[in-house]
Amino acid sequence: MSFDLFIFERRKDIKTSLDVFNYYDEFIEYKENKDYNSLHGCSDIIVAWAKKMFEKFPPMNGKYALSDEIAYASKDTENHLTDYSFGKNGVYCAFSYNVATEVLKFLKNTAEQYGMGVYNLATGEIFCENLDILKYSTKSTGDTLCDWNTIENSIATLDIPERGIIKDQFAFITIWFENDSTASESNYIQCTPNYVPNGFFARLFNKEASHNISGYFIEIAKDDALYQTLVQDKNELKILIKNWCIERKEPDINTYKKILDL
Repeated sequence: MSFDLFIFERRKDIKTSLDVFNYYDEFIEYKENKDYNSLHGCSDIIVAWAKKMFEKFPPMNGKYALSDEIAYASKDTENHLTDYSFGKNGVYCAFSYNVATEVLKFLKNTAEQYGMGVYNLATGEIFCENLDILKYSTKSTGDTLCDWNTIENSIATLDIPERGIIKDQFAFITIWFENDSTASESNYIQCTPNYVPNGFFARLFNKEASHNISGYFIEIAKDDALYQTLVQDKNELKILIKNWCIERKEPDINTYKKILDL
C-alpha cells in the first residue's frame, strides 16, 4: 500500500478542480507515446520539478534511480524511494506512507515554486494556487470537494422522501467555487424542491409534512443579492446546474426574482 499523489502542471486549460479530475482520468489511461519512467518527452517544468524532487525522494526506476547499494543502505533512504510515472504535463507518484507528512510539506513548497498542483488521491484534496475548487453541501453533508458525478447524483435524489421534509428540514444542494483568494460561498447556486402543502383533510389527519413536489427552486447568489426562479423539469434543472459548474455559464438572472440582499 502506497501514499499516492497526482502532480499536475498548471496549464491554461486547468482552471477548476473538475479540469484536474478530467486530466487525472485521462492520464491514468497511459496512452502517451513515451516511457513513463523517463523524463524524455516531459515539459520543461515537469523536468525541473522532478529533478528537484529527486534530491529528496529519488526514483525507483529510470535514468536517475540510485544503485541498490545506495537505495537500500538504510531504512530512511529506502523509505524515500518513490515510484514515479511521468507524463508530459503530469506525474503519478507513489510514496511510502512513512514519509507522507514530510512529502506533503515538501510538495506544497515545490509545487508553488514550479507552478504545479497536488491532488491527494486518498483524501480528494487539491492544493493549487488560485485554482477554483468546486464544493457542495446538503442537509446531511458539510462543505465537501466534489466532481460532477457527485453533483449529478445529488440532483437525481433531491426529491426522494429520505431527503425530504423531516422535522422542519428540507432537501437542498448548494454548490460553489472557491480558491485561496476568494471567500467561501460568495457566489453560489442552490436548488430545493418546491414542496406542495397537503390539503386540509390530509393536514388534519396526517401531521407529517408533504413530500409532494411541484418543480424546483433555483437560487443564485450574485453581486451581493439572492435571485430565485422555479423550474418544472428536473432535466432542465440538471442542464442549468451543469452549465454553471462545467461551462461556467451563469443563467440570465434578469428573469429571476430578487428575494434578498446579502
